[in-house]
Amino acid sequence: MDNHTPEQRSYNMSRVKSKNTAPERKLMKALRDKGIWFTHHRTDVFGKPDIVFKRKKIAIFIDSGFWHGHKPLPETNKDFWEKKIGRNIERDKEVNTELSGKGWTVIRFGEGEIKRNLDICVAKILFVIGKQ
Repeated sequence: MDNHTPEQRSYNMSRVKSKNTAPERKLMKALRDKGIWFTHHRTDVFGKPDIVFKRKKIAIFIDSGFWHGHKPLPETNKDFWEKKIGRNIERDKEVNTELSGKGWTVIRFGEGEIKRNLDICVAKILFVIGKQ
């Protein structure tokens, strides 16, 4: 059961960030510390990747656990959340397919993966961009 009024819940959800989240900042800082240059939040690349190596055609997405189906759904309004999160997962697949079809390499990390295994995530990126 939700402890908030619909207005409070709406306000809380409106405050959820979609850019420059803590996992994004953490991964970006780790890459900069290694001397790796990249751009971020490119709107001219399909799917608006969080980190982009445009010349190498590498797109990196950092997915939140909740919004991309890696955490349990709320018990209230379950039909809504199943549809909402299900569509997000479908969209992720569509973005992967579209970019891959255009010759891009797509890497997706979950926020928990970055929190627990930052060094492994950085090593994977370095390998893919040819810096390791």
